[in-house]
Amino acid sequence: MKKNVLLEQAHAILTSLVSPEDIMVDMTMGNGHDTLFLSSLAKEVYAFDIQEKALEKTKQKVGHLTHVHLICDSHENILDYVQSFKGVIFNLGYLPQGDKSITTKTETTLNTLHTLLPLLKKEGFIQLVVYPGHEEGRREDKAIQDWIKTLNPHLFHITESRFIHEEKNPPYMLMIYKTKDESD
Repeated sequence: MKKNVLLEQAHAILTSLVSPEDIMVDMTMGNGHDTLFLSSLAKEVYAFDIQEKALEKTKQKVGHLTHVHLICDSHENILDYVQSFKGVIFNLGYLPQGDKSITTKTETTLNTLHTLLPLLKKEGFIQLVVYPGHEEGRREDKAIQDWIKTLNPHLFHITESRFIHEEKNPPYMLMIYKTKDESD
């Protein structure tokens, strides 16, 4: 199996940030790999996907775990299910080995990010793995890059991890850390 350096880096960061008393949200459960990983770190995990196929695949991995909640709904509706969390993760794009015409959408992703930001507490975070290698992914990439430029640098630190030597728009990871509350 091909080594996925970006995924390993994303998981290493999560390991350093998530503690056993935290609530985490996987905004794009996909095949359930990240949901399963988060379940080993956090007290409670909520995982979203709009595709029944993603729910079925993830259920095979975590269905026996009572602290994992699988939700077949858009991550835009997060507030219908959970209002408090330490962090959220997005693995944007399409379901691996799934229908590539069904992707995360720029508008939905941005709406969700706007919903999340005021809920993020000090030391909370958003991890995004962005896939600009397809048409909707390029739109999502541009919109996210424009959006992060609007974030207050006194409240948020943002890091980016990229493969700088690869061609064809490889995926990359953004980490958005909330370092202060507005009242600090």
